[in-house]
Amino acid sequence: MSIIIPVYNVHSYLPRLFRNLQEQDLTGTEVLFIDDGSTDGSGDELDHLAAGTGFTVIHQDNAGVAAARNHGLDAARGEYLCFIDPDDAISERYIHNLRECARTSRADLLITDWRKITDGLPQPSYLTDTDFPDSPTVQRVITEILQSGRILGSLWAKAFSARLFEDNRFPEQRTSSDYLPTLTAISNATNIRYVPDAVYEYTSDRPASLQNNQRVQDIRDSTSVHEQTASLIRTRYPELSALLRFDLLNSDQQACIHICRSSAISDTDKKTLFNHYRKPIMHEIPYLLKRKGSLKYKLIMISIALGYYPTNWLLRAAEHHTQG
Repeated sequence: MSIIIPVYNVHSYLPRLFRNLQEQDLTGTEVLFIDDGSTDGSGDELDHLAAGTGFTVIHQDNAGVAAARNHGLDAARGEYLCFIDPDDAISERYIHNLRECARTSRADLLITDWRKITDGLPQPSYLTDTDFPDSPTVQRVITEILQSGRILGSLWAKAFSARLFEDNRFPEQRTSSDYLPTLTAISNATNIRYVPDAVYEYTSDRPASLQNNQRVQDIRDSTSVHEQTASLIRTRYPELSALLRFDLLNSDQQACIHICRSSAISDTDKKTLFNHYRKPIMHEIPYLLKRKGSLKYKLIMISIALGYYPTNWLLRAAEHHTQG
């Protein structure tokens, strides 16, 4: 198994990550760190921490997380690929349990449980105590991604047969570069297993400057991958087409939120771009209000339908409440 970890300016998280990995049973496992031209000393820290561990550190000029992951794909020699983000963590015996399940089942896709870590505190796991089966179909996994959110269209909390990433590269864009390759890999899986005794811990509250600094192209790239994924699913699994309506609306919602928060887009361009992604939501408000969902989610959708200024006000009010 190959573990691929892209690294960019996460110096303070690296000692914890190395401790976490060194506590794992890494028999038959290679660990690949790809430093994407970090400017905060992460590259030097990687070299220092990796000395004597057998872990591999690869340095590249800054080209983005997608390029770093592609570099990892080129270097990986394992039969299976496991992706970890450098600010996250994995449960005890996570790698051992994945490896054993792969060995006994010969599955080409392994799904693990996961939970958020917020303010340093673990939140409830998403798949524990649910009816998620031990051997789910591709359709069931995609349904969870599009409908329930109990599985995400991200690389983590999964392990993939390396063959699922043959001719399946990460598009070298700044945002949402893993979504389409992940869904492509899932759609090509033939034998899936759920590994309940492996839990991925996602750090949900690390400051992410890109989220408040997206450019026009970043917004377009993010929505485009959802449109491309929708085309893939309609072709491969037409029976799931009805679920795409909600996913595409959520993509438009995220676009509107990132437009409001961005410091890299002019006010004039913000309003024009916002109105473009607002239109589908405005037409679908009756459908969205009938769906199950939190009051917060529905208020966001209503504010987007009302326009740029109400949405901006709501987002700022929410941020002020959080800081207060």
